[in-house]
Amino acid sequence: MARDISAEIDRLTSQLADLRSALAKQVSASSDEASRYVVPRARQVAKHFQHGSSDLASVVRRNPQATTGAIVGALALTAAVAFILSRSSSDHS
Repeated sequence: MARDISAEIDRLTSQLADLRSALAKQVSASSDEASRYVVPRARQVAKHFQHGSSDLASVVRRNPQATTGAIVGALALTAAVAFILSRSSSDHS
């Protein structure tokens, strides 16, 4: 009986090692695929941001009150969304 349990433990250990190896390969493949998707898009966003930042700076210099209003409005909208989401999550609990 002890040999049966020992053999079963050895078999399970081997299966667990195989599963670990398969999962590591799958994670590696998924991360490679994700990086191939994300990296070019991140570079594109960075380029757009670099080109648009000078335009944005000139708009801010010309219209400081409008800029302040837009920032306050964005903060208020963010606070409202956060409040609605927190209420929604507390209702589900």
